[in-house]
Amino acid sequence: MEKYRLSTTISKKHFDILKKHLKKNETQQKVLELALESLENNSNSHQSSAMTPEEKLKMELTRELKNVCTFSRDGLKDLFECCDIERLLKCIADKKWLEFSVEFQYNKHFKECSLKEIMDGVINSARMVNWFDSINYSDDGDHYTMAAYHSLGLNGTKFNKAFLEGAFKTYGVKIESESSERSIFIKIFKKL
Repeated sequence: MEKYRLSTTISKKHFDILKKHLKKNETQQKVLELALESLENNSNSHQSSAMTPEEKLKMELTRELKNVCTFSRDGLKDLFECCDIERLLKCIADKKWLEFSVEFQYNKHFKECSLKEIMDGVINSARMVNWFDSINYSDDGDHYTMAAYHSLGLNGTKFNKAFLEGAFKTYGVKIESESSERSIFIKIFKKL
């Protein structure tokens, strides 16, 4: 194996770490080689395990705002079936939960965001809460089309529709939507 000479200085903190590992690995060379291999292995696994935008958002919301939820989808479906859905819909309209989540993601007022940021922020937030089976959008020229699928029943559709539509109404864009017991399709027209 070809060898290369290396000469450098390190801080006291890092020298102490080197000395600590020297006892177990016998030589400074071995400690440095293991550290470099570990860096290489971690950088490769870091690329494959990069967090999605919704995972980052969930982590930030949990850490910063102490948001937590360990509720199953079946439990949420039961809650929607038993609750006063009209009262819950009013709460969604008043509290603007989704709008707050988008503001938190972009660190600016909701109306200062671009429509593309709103679209991405809504999708990140919707995926983060994990009550949709699938939610995506496409750019269709003069409008975006959002498709959301869930298994939360008719009241789940009412809740999710109000949750999603409310954000776009607050932003001030024209929308058209269709829904069923398991799906919601929303056309969000771009400002021209």
